[in-house]
Amino acid sequence: MDWRRLYENRRKDADRAIKAVRRGHRVFVGTACAEPRALLGALIGAVDQLHDVEILHFVTLGKAAFIDSRFDRRFRHNALFIGPTTREAVNQARADYTPVFIHQIPALFKNGALPIDVALIQVSPPDAHGFVSLGIGVDVVRAAAESAGHVIAQVNPAMVRTMGNTFLHVSQIDCFVEAEEPLLEFVYPASDAVGERIARHAAKLINDGDTLHIGYGHIPYGVLKHLKNKRDLGMHTEVVSDAVADLIDAGVLTCARKNHLPGRVVCSFCIGSRRMYDYVDSNPFFLFLPSDQVYHPMEIAKNHNMVSIGSAMEVDLSGQVSSESLGFQFYSGIGGRLDFMRGAAMSPGGRSIVVLPSTSRDGRASRIVHHLAAGAGVVATRGDVDFVVTEYGIASLHGRTVRERAMALISIAHPNFRSQLLEKAKAQAYVYPDQILLGAELDLYPEEAEAEVTLKNGQAVMIRPIKVTDEVALQQLFYSHSDETIFNRYFRAVRALPHVTAQGLVNVDYHNEMALVATTGPIGREKIIGVARYSLEKETNLAEVAFTVHDDYQGQGLGTILQDHLVAYARAKGFRGLWAVSFGSNKAMLTVFGKLGPYSKTVIEPGVWRVEHLFEDDIPGQNDPAGGRDEAPGL
Repeated sequence: MDWRRLYENRRKDADRAIKAVRRGHRVFVGTACAEPRALLGALIGAVDQLHDVEILHFVTLGKAAFIDSRFDRRFRHNALFIGPTTREAVNQARADYTPVFIHQIPALFKNGALPIDVALIQVSPPDAHGFVSLGIGVDVVRAAAESAGHVIAQVNPAMVRTMGNTFLHVSQIDCFVEAEEPLLEFVYPASDAVGERIARHAAKLINDGDTLHIGYGHIPYGVLKHLKNKRDLGMHTEVVSDAVADLIDAGVLTCARKNHLPGRVVCSFCIGSRRMYDYVDSNPFFLFLPSDQVYHPMEIAKNHNMVSIGSAMEVDLSGQVSSESLGFQFYSGIGGRLDFMRGAAMSPGGRSIVVLPSTSRDGRASRIVHHLAAGAGVVATRGDVDFVVTEYGIASLHGRTVRERAMALISIAHPNFRSQLLEKAKAQAYVYPDQILLGAELDLYPEEAEAEVTLKNGQAVMIRPIKVTDEVALQQLFYSHSDETIFNRYFRAVRALPHVTAQGLVNVDYHNEMALVATTGPIGREKIIGVARYSLEKETNLAEVAFTVHDDYQGQGLGTILQDHLVAYARAKGFRGLWAVSFGSNKAMLTVFGKLGPYSKTVIEPGVWRVEHLFEDDIPGQNDPAGGRDEAPGL
C-alpha cells in the first residue's frame, strides 16, 4: 500500500488513539524535550477507564502530571533515570526507579525482559519517501518503537528532522495523531561562583583535539563556555544543548581530529531552546544515534583522547563515587556516567573527570567524605575515576595510593571540613599518623601565581605554588640530584628526604613561607624539575631564598625564571628584599642572583657568603625572565 494511504488509514485523534492502552499495560513515553505532551494529555484524560498502567520513561523534563497522588491507583511511574519532576514521587514510594546502564536499555525492550505494550512517541511529519524523524529524542525511543506491541506517534510540525539513525517508516507506526505544539524547552541555570570555579579547573584538563562527553547536569554543562581557547575539539556525548552550538560557531568544536565517526558530533538526544532545535534541524554535522551505540563503552573507546565529564553527589577519600542518590534518597540514576567513564578509560589518551561542589547547597555538609552516606550507591569504584574537581582544585586519583588519594581529596575539600577529614583519614589508616596540613581551615592556595613559561629549548613549563600533594614528586626531584647539586643546595651531603622532612617542605602558608615549583607533563603526571622557595625574616622583612633545578634542566634559563616569579610574589607581599647563602665558588648561582641588580656580600666563613638584594636598589630593565647564563644547580 502507498505510504500516504497507509498514513491516512492510521491517522486518528488523540482520544481515539489512546484507547489502545488497556488496564495493566506498560506504556513507554518519549524522552525529555521530545515528550509527546498531546498524547500524555489524552492518556490522563482517559484515566477513568484505566487501572494499574505503568508509565515507563527515560528522562522526564515535563510536568509529569501522571505522578499526581490522585492517580496512584491508575498510573505507576517507572523511571529509568529520575528527573526533577519525578524525584519526590520515587522517594515517597509512589513511583519506581529501575537502575540500569543506558546502553543496556534497548536490549531489555527487545529481548522481552522489559516488554512494552504501547509506545507514545513524537515525530516530524513524513517526508516524500514516507519516513518520519524521531528528531531530538532518539536515545532509547528507537528501541521502544521497534519493540512495542503498539506504537502511537504524535506528528508535530515543530519537531525537527535530525540526521543519523533517527528515521522510521510510516509502516513501522500503528497510529498517527497530528498535534502541533511547541517542543519543550530546557535552559540550564546560570553557573554561580562555585560552578564557575569548578568549570575553570575542569577546563585545564581538556587539551586541543580531545573528544568530549558532557554529562547531564548544569555543572558539567558549565565547563563548555570555558573552552573557547581550545582548538579542534570533538564530541561523542549523550545530550547536546545550546552551548554546543556556541562552541561550533566559535570554531572550537570542529571534530576535525576525531578519529571515530570524524567530522560529526555524536549524540543521543537534545535539550535546550528553540534556537538549538533549529540548529540541529537537517544539520549533517550532528549524528543522532540510539543509546545502545552512543553509550556503549566499547563504542566510546573507539574515540582517541576521549574525555568524560560528569557530576557526583559524594566522593569518599578512597575515590568511590556516588551520583545516583543522597544516602537512601534516590536523586537521578546510574545514567551514562559509568558507561562513559569506562569508555574513556579504554580510549587511547582518554580520561574521566568528576565535578562536584565541595559542600551541600547550605554549606553544612562536605561532599568530600571519609565514607559514603549509608545507603548511597557506588556508581564508580575506586578504580574508575581519573580526576575529581571542586571549586578548590583538581585531585588526581588514577594510579595513586590510598594515602595520595586521601590527601589530594582533602586538599580540594572545603576548608571548613579539611581538619575533620584528615583526622578521619588518620583513624582509618589512610595516611601517615603524623600527617600535617598547614592552614587546613583556610583557602590559602594563590592560584594567581600560576604561569606557563617557555625554556630556552622551547619546552613548555608550568610555574605554580607548591601543594601538599607534591610530596612524592618533591622526593623524586631530590633523589634525581647529583652530589654537586645536593652539596650546593644543602652545604653538606644529604642522603635522604623522608616523609617527616618532605611534608614540612610542601606545607607552606604562602606568605611567611613560599615555594614555587616548575613542572613538566600533564596534570596528574607532573614532574617537578625546579623549586624556588623563601622564608621570611620578620625582624628585617627580608626573605631568605633557595633554588634547586633538576640536573637535566640546568642551563635552560629555569633558575632565572623561578627567581623572577618568586621575586614578583615577594614584592607583592611587601617584603624589603631577598638574601641567600652561597659558596663563593658557586658562580652560576651568583650570576642568577646578580640578575636582580646590585647586591651586598658578607663573608660568613671562608668560602661561604651571604648575599643580599634590596628591592629599593632594583635597576629598571635589569631582570630578564628569559635570560640567564649557566643556571644555579643549587642555592
